[in-house]
Amino acid sequence: MVEKYNGERLTGTRKPSYKRITDEKVSLTDPDAAPMQAQGGGSAVLGYRDHYIVDGGKSRIILSALVAPASIMDNTPLLDLVDWTCSRWQLKPKIAIGDAKYGTVPNIVGLEGRGIKAYLPIPDLSKRSEYYSSNLFQYDAEQDQYICPQKHELPLCSRRKSEEKFVYRAEAEVCDACSVKDKCTGSKSGRHIFRSFHQEDIEKVKAYHQTEPYKKASRKRSVWVEPLFGEAKDFHRLRRFRLRGLKKVNIEGVMIAAGQNLKRLIKHRIQKLCSFLQNFISQLIPTRTITFSTT
Repeated sequence: MVEKYNGERLTGTRKPSYKRITDEKVSLTDPDAAPMQAQGGGSAVLGYRDHYIVDGGKSRIILSALVAPASIMDNTPLLDLVDWTCSRWQLKPKIAIGDAKYGTVPNIVGLEGRGIKAYLPIPDLSKRSEYYSSNLFQYDAEQDQYICPQKHELPLCSRRKSEEKFVYRAEAEVCDACSVKDKCTGSKSGRHIFRSFHQEDIEKVKAYHQTEPYKKASRKRSVWVEPLFGEAKDFHRLRRFRLRGLKKVNIEGVMIAAGQNLKRLIKHRIQKLCSFLQNFISQLIPTRTITFSTT
């Protein structure tokens, strides 16, 4: 038997279906640490993420190091690190290279706005859906609308300022009468296409991907930059911080990065010393006579 409604107002507010572990659980020994996926799988462990900005030359000098709680996404500190590095070392970089984790719209817009070419991969989200990819829809700049593969129009429908996106939608009647609707959309209101407010910057970055300088820079990054983290983990104990607290782990992270830079400085000085000694000896030997005698 269903109880009679008691007159209490129903708000209709939907509760979020997902809640982060870090929102509910806090470490008593290190409150700044956040749960993160353990390397190789398994249950989550408390930890931090270490971020490097590295010079693009063969010396691989670490220009900036930052340790952040694991709950902060990898791409979040990028622009702040770039601004700090450029200000601290008086640099004017021409390009910035990163992996797919950094290829977000805010990072792309921020780098391009600073006059730095964003050599960042853009994740392909088209395979997440079973329906037609938005890449199959052609944008008509003059009419400000999209044209679907069946030559139907999707005019501008609305603007979502909070998401910084334009929404283009086909008429529901047109989609319902279309022979390929099952492959295109499951919406009753027609197919929707979303276009970023910053689409011009996104298209510019996509054009970089076809150039040889972008491919060359990506290859260099995988060879010159990525091994630095392996070196720090294997030889400098970066896999596990000895200290606790965000301030202290940042001190430890900067010291590890400084140690890596010192190794390269010493190697550079030794190479210069060896070159100097070699030139010095080569100049001395011709001026001396070496005599062998036997008795």
